[in-house]
Amino acid sequence: MALPSQMQSSPVRGRYVYRRRRKRRGPVLFVTLLVAAGVVFWIAYGWDGEGDSGEVAPTSVMAIADPLASNVSREVMNTTSAPPRWTPGASETVIEDVPASSMNTPAKVSEVPQTPREVPVVVKEVQAPVQTIDIPVVQEVAQEGPLGMAAALIEQGRFLEARTLLTQAIDSGALEPGQGYEARQMLGMLNDELVFGSDVFEGDPWASEYTVKPGDSLSRIVSREDLKIDWRLLQMINGLDRPEKIQVGQTIKILHGPFHAEVSKTNHQLDLFMGEGPERAFVKSYTVGLGQFDSTPTGRFRVRKGQKIVNPTWTNPRTGEFYPSDDPENPIGEYWLGLEGLDATNKGERGFGIHGTIEPESIGTDSSMGCVRLRDGEIDTIYALMSEGVSTLDVRQ
Repeated sequence: MALPSQMQSSPVRGRYVYRRRRKRRGPVLFVTLLVAAGVVFWIAYGWDGEGDSGEVAPTSVMAIADPLASNVSREVMNTTSAPPRWTPGASETVIEDVPASSMNTPAKVSEVPQTPREVPVVVKEVQAPVQTIDIPVVQEVAQEGPLGMAAALIEQGRFLEARTLLTQAIDSGALEPGQGYEARQMLGMLNDELVFGSDVFEGDPWASEYTVKPGDSLSRIVSREDLKIDWRLLQMINGLDRPEKIQVGQTIKILHGPFHAEVSKTNHQLDLFMGEGPERAFVKSYTVGLGQFDSTPTGRFRVRKGQKIVNPTWTNPRTGEFYPSDDPENPIGEYWLGLEGLDATNKGERGFGIHGTIEPESIGTDSSMGCVRLRDGEIDTIYALMSEGVSTLDVRQ
């Protein structure tokens, strides 16, 4: 559009020419200022008339609609005085696609009112962290059947369901030997957290949280809550250096029990379970040493009351040699669980039990006088899990 100073019929120009004819000796300074004002006016409104047309350049619209589309768009947005888009930092709620109309200082692109574009606001809620278990992938796990199904459940974080499924698969007796081994390995890794870890997983029927009360000790908690375990298990799973280290108001994990065991003489294997019957849960499998010449008795046994002993004395029934407690040469090791027979065929058994050993190389062989041996670091776990007068041991060929 033409400036007023350039129009033939401009009254401004007419008055200026009339004055110049009347007074040609006007001040030079006035002329200079008038010319400068005209130049500024020209630059402000533009020669091609964009300032009055009411049209917005496409690049400006694109810059406002998507200011993060590219570096060029951001530069165009800056020239139109649009405010920069806010980028959230570490936050639990992230809001995307904030419309320009919601900003405090929206860009003024044109004097002509425009209908604002409706931009949906999408809110992403960050969920609370879920409990996870780091379980290495078992390379030989089949992709079908209970092992494959359990692996899928573990991937989904459904650890309790995976434990139930694998326990049922073991109890069914339908797994091949290699599959049974893999199932026990998977269950052992699951229960390193579900049972022996300090966290309580929601929905676990065997574990719960307990708040320490005035006057509590670990043994009193076991008695008060009627837990079918040894107090040492509470110390173990809660990572307590000393049993007296608990404090009033502290929340600890408790396991209800009871725990039971099965021994396969053929496989030199002890399987540990929580509970009995179809609702029981497999815990872990241990390799054991058994009696020479098939001397380990079979049938059902129970931990005899008063026969859970730490640092036991022992007399060799063959030689009569006596070993005091804490004797490093004592073949029984540091823990002893005496057993009593429950079947008609094994009620007369005496001196049969589960214990440690000072000969770890004998584990997996028939080397004892008939008892069940476990390694150090495993016998103490069995000792803490099995309860006097409650926990049973089934020995099978």
